[in-house]
Amino acid sequence: MRISDWFGGRPAASDGAARDPSDDYWYRPLTRPVAAGVAVTVEKALTLPVVYDCCQVLSQTIGALPWGIFERARDGAKQRRDEHPLVDVLADPNPETTAQDLFSQIVFDLASEGDAFVELQGGPRGPVSALWRLEPCRMTVERLPDRSRRYRYRDDAGREQIFLDDEIWHIRALPIASDGLRGTSRIHVAREEIGAALALRDYAARFFANDATPPFVLHHPSHFKDQVSRENYLKAIKRWWRGERQHSPGVLEYGIKIEKVGVANDEAQFLESKKELSYAIAQFWRMPPHKVGLLERATNNNIEQQALEFVIDTLLPWLELIEQSIRKVLILNDRRFFFEFNVSGLLRGDLKSRYEAYAQGRQWGWLSVNEIRKLENMNPIAGGDAYLQPLNMAPAGSPPRQKPDAEILGPDGRPVSKIFGSNIVRIADYRRPAQELCHAA
Repeated sequence: MRISDWFGGRPAASDGAARDPSDDYWYRPLTRPVAAGVAVTVEKALTLPVVYDCCQVLSQTIGALPWGIFERARDGAKQRRDEHPLVDVLADPNPETTAQDLFSQIVFDLASEGDAFVELQGGPRGPVSALWRLEPCRMTVERLPDRSRRYRYRDDAGREQIFLDDEIWHIRALPIASDGLRGTSRIHVAREEIGAALALRDYAARFFANDATPPFVLHHPSHFKDQVSRENYLKAIKRWWRGERQHSPGVLEYGIKIEKVGVANDEAQFLESKKELSYAIAQFWRMPPHKVGLLERATNNNIEQQALEFVIDTLLPWLELIEQSIRKVLILNDRRFFFEFNVSGLLRGDLKSRYEAYAQGRQWGWLSVNEIRKLENMNPIAGGDAYLQPLNMAPAGSPPRQKPDAEILGPDGRPVSKIFGSNIVRIADYRRPAQELCHAA
């Protein structure tokens, strides 16, 4: 196979043929066209609304999530550790980037390119003092004989920088390539569907560039007397069709008739094809259709359920990927500490459902008042850390607890003991002399 075949199958030029430098062929992207005849690149794919929305929804949602570093105790409990040195680095990665910027860009790179690269710089804050995001398309990953990786990065000025394995935080989108060096780009996997959607869009652009007029031919009952007459007539038609008087009535002379060619847009199901391609593309990111503006199959009854599925089926795999990567690369495999995103805000549901859940948690003793207030973004109150326990709940096999007897007060307001030995004293016996009560006991 010739190189020209790989780049698009252009036949080889003859030895004496001259190559026109203005030919569009020499300026096409160096990627193999898909079945629709369109070369799909990451930059071109991101111009499709559904592709951009899939990447943007993931990046903006994860970038806005609260996070923290926790320590796991031996009993399984976890405690937030804001004093951990990595907290300051992640909260302020570098002078130009915030934590939300960093996580949003990491996720966008993973969702589009399949890889995310961050340079680890040492400094006054420790072995990792600053984090700088690097463009995935400018990075080359190599495998060294000792199984480590070497990274070659070409900056804006064209200079090549070489990084070792411990100088780059590399996150790979699943599934990982067979050589273990790069992740998988969703755009590359969905290139056929994306290419078809791009071809549809290009067709629509050309259609409206021609004033939304379907293609047609002019049928002459005989023929023009010469080539000049034919060209003059075509020029007149084009002036009428595209000129200032394009919507004014026209007259066809010489018995010429207009015949439509091709298939009309409604017959070709243009809109239906575009919609179905959008649904198919969203599936590659496991994105619920309503998140990217596809609402035909959504109802008011299942939107909340789709939001829950979005967190569980779409977000959690990406969150786990980042969390485990931070634990392995930045926390240096210290099993006591771990990084975690907090998704409880995305699972809150409506007001009625939340308050019903809080009531159950408070009633059954696994939520305190202050924990509930914290979930609602309110300040704690005094005495709000106590937990309730239902009176009718006890460990299995234990005897039921008896209610304490109420204190009996005499006519003078003084408490009277109900028990004298094993006998229960009646209220009426309170008026009897004390000697008789003691003798009766």
